[in-house]
Amino acid sequence: MIRELFVAATAVLLSLSGAAAAEVTLISVGGVKVALDKIVADYQKESGNTVKYTVGSPLAVSQKLAAGEVFDVVVQSAPAMDDYAKLGGIKPDSRAKVARGGIGMAVGNDATPPDISTPDAFKTALANAKSIAMTDTAMPNGSGVLTQAIFEKAGVLDAVKPKLRVVGLDPGQQQIAKGEIEIGFFNISEIRSFVKFGGAVPASLQQYTNYEVAVPVKAPTPDAAAGLAKVIGDAAARAHWQSAGMEPAH
Repeated sequence: MIRELFVAATAVLLSLSGAAAAEVTLISVGGVKVALDKIVADYQKESGNTVKYTVGSPLAVSQKLAAGEVFDVVVQSAPAMDDYAKLGGIKPDSRAKVARGGIGMAVGNDATPPDISTPDAFKTALANAKSIAMTDTAMPNGSGVLTQAIFEKAGVLDAVKPKLRVVGLDPGQQQIAKGEIEIGFFNISEIRSFVKFGGAVPASLQQYTNYEVAVPVKAPTPDAAAGLAKVIGDAAARAHWQSAGMEPAH
């Protein structure tokens, strides 16, 4: 009888210890990955939970969510979150702003970045560049849409069209690193270490992606999900957003 009680007690303790930690599933667009990697690491250390993190392009994330794939926490652009909310996908009171990211210039590591600190300098740099990389404007909520809007706002879109090279995020920056393309414009948070960050687009021309966090209605671990979502949007995460070249909302 004592042995049976011991076995039963052990089983209860094991089940409780298993329940103490949860696996939280997170999906986000690539524009926030640099910051979220650090935020997730902090969360796992403090909570004891583990995070299964999926990263995709804005289109891929939207497609997964629209297809009914289930995650605990979602981080994506505000317009994409609007679309997901219209599908009834998120808990309205869980939605919160986390950060915004602008567009910056990438050049080769051995290149001297042209001055783009003022609108006039920016237009001069574009006029002098032999080739300019940007991502596809057909990608919803991607950096290409913002880059095109910046060129339009600067009044140079028609002039630079012959120089534009529509590229993928990493392939384009690899071409810049090899000297095959002179300069490129991408989300600052997605400018890779194998190229050089040449500066942000001037404030008067800048275009931003506003990112939000939310907990889906069908989150498998809602309590843990709420905890992670709070950490992502909390002021304590401010330094991680800033280190990724983004402006935190809090």
